[in-house]
Amino acid sequence: ANSNGRGDDDANGGNNNSIKLGLGDFIFYSVLVSKAAMYSFTTFAACTLTILAGLGGTLVLLSVYHAALPALPISIFLGVMFYFVTRALIEPWIETIMVVPFYV
Repeated sequence: ANSNGRGDDDANGGNNNSIKLGLGDFIFYSVLVSKAAMYSFTTFAACTLTILAGLGGTLVLLSVYHAALPALPISIFLGVMFYFVTRALIEPWIETIMVVPFYV
């Protein structure tokens, strides 16, 4: 037992200054990434990278503000935004590039 008499903080869910993501966060991320993967690899890659960047941004904000922050808003906003940007702009651009062969 610890000196505070409560036992192990990890086992009791105490405050141990660790970062925890709920199962719901991963469900939302996986739904977005799987929907993107159904469309194309480019949208899958864009959504995956922006979700990871959003999680990184959330961790930076967490270290700056030292307060509990929700993990979903930044990541999901960036993921959905890049999903639509990739489908509307990047995919057609890639398709036009692939029409004409480029030889080096």
